[in-house]
Amino acid sequence: MAFRDWYCEDVLSGKIEVKKVWEDDRVLAFHHPQPAGEIHVVVIPKEHVPSLLDARALDGALLSSMVLAIQQVAQALGLDKTGFYVRANAAAPGVTPHMHWHIRGPGIP
Repeated sequence: MAFRDWYCEDVLSGKIEVKKVWEDDRVLAFHHPQPAGEIHVVVIPKEHVPSLLDARALDGALLSSMVLAIQQVAQALGLDKTGFYVRANAAAPGVTPHMHWHIRGPGIP
């Protein structure tokens, strides 16, 4: 049995409402409900991918959508001018395994 990120599942199902920043057929980007910085956006695939180490993470269309989401979020929030960083979950110990990326800014703390 695979572990799942119930929070992200609830976001994707509409059970939990979030402020969406960007969306396409494969990816959703939304403001983190408990931001760790002035700007904190989460980018998730709409279909469960356990981690960056999973073979499904190599899907070129999915990766392109995730990078496009990062570009669109950065431009929409002005991060292309102030700086930002992206942190990718690689199924670290103690973290529910699923692929998601965090965009944080402005600047790099």
